[in-house]
Amino acid sequence: MAQSDGRSERVTLKEVAEKAGVSLATASKVMNGRADVRQSTRETVAQAARDLGYQPKRRESDKRRTALIHFDTLTSPYSLQVLEGAEQAAHRADVDLIVVSGDQTSAGLSRAWMAEVASRGVEGVVLVTTPIGARHARWSRDLALPLIAIDPVSIDPDVQGIVTISATNWEGGGTAVQHLLDLGHRRIGVLAGPADSVPARQRLQGYHSALGSVGVQWEQDLIEHGNFSYEAGQAGAERLLQLPEPPTAIFAVADTLAVGALRAARQLGVEVPEQLSVVSFDDTMIAQWTHPQLTAVRQPLFSMGQVAIERLLALSSDPGLFAHPFKLETVLIERESTAPKEEQGS
Repeated sequence: MAQSDGRSERVTLKEVAEKAGVSLATASKVMNGRADVRQSTRETVAQAARDLGYQPKRRESDKRRTALIHFDTLTSPYSLQVLEGAEQAAHRADVDLIVVSGDQTSAGLSRAWMAEVASRGVEGVVLVTTPIGARHARWSRDLALPLIAIDPVSIDPDVQGIVTISATNWEGGGTAVQHLLDLGHRRIGVLAGPADSVPARQRLQGYHSALGSVGVQWEQDLIEHGNFSYEAGQAGAERLLQLPEPPTAIFAVADTLAVGALRAARQLGVEVPEQLSVVSFDDTMIAQWTHPQLTAVRQPLFSMGQVAIERLLALSSDPGLFAHPFKLETVLIERESTAPKEEQGS
């Protein structure tokens, strides 16, 4: 609506309450994420807010649009490349980007934290490698705070209303292993990452599928789970390489794991790629810093950060947009860490 002097008038919480047929106090409880409101009332108020285009009041001094991106850590090359893409998209849209990392949400992604973010007038939140559940989608609707999830480590299958952005993990995992199969390898170990990580599980499924396509039976002894750290990659590769019948190739579901595998091979006197081929996933900058340089499945981390901010701003401007998942294509980059099996020494 517009005033006679032409200034834009913000929809008030009182108007939302009147449209929803509830008290101002009840509408305030819903917008602030309070738990002591019936679900039916919460949905009615949230719908009224959407219909009227209500947005939480911003500080008068805050004239610029703001988005927030949260990482579990900013020490990994993965996070830095996602952040680079997000920053470029925010700059292009003339939006300030708040970067949060570490344990600021140590209690989990809580209703209170989301309500506090919404009260600051933030357009929405991009969550990188964060568990997502149905309650987060509900809080997002209640608070008119869009959520975008990049590579969520876990997500409830029935979650609706949260945009997820990831790479083609299953296809990428299959491509990595198919490359090794094409080189003649049949005994292929895998550094599979955390068992509860959705991206890691999808890449492992690609491993299984590629082996099955050529009739190779996968073996449990060749699968090493752990976190995504360099140390986990080294420990897992050491165990694989000291098996009575060690693998001739290793697929690591993250660059950090592959770097650990290279160190394990070096300490055990196993030459790469002469005696062991290694393929990684991510293709961050460290894939080219290793010796030998890593053959890797490149996932478009920069583009994932860009798309996340673009979709976040679009949803903030038009909450009615359909929130469907985005999968960005992966591609294999061949370098120095793989070789045909027949060329490897015995």
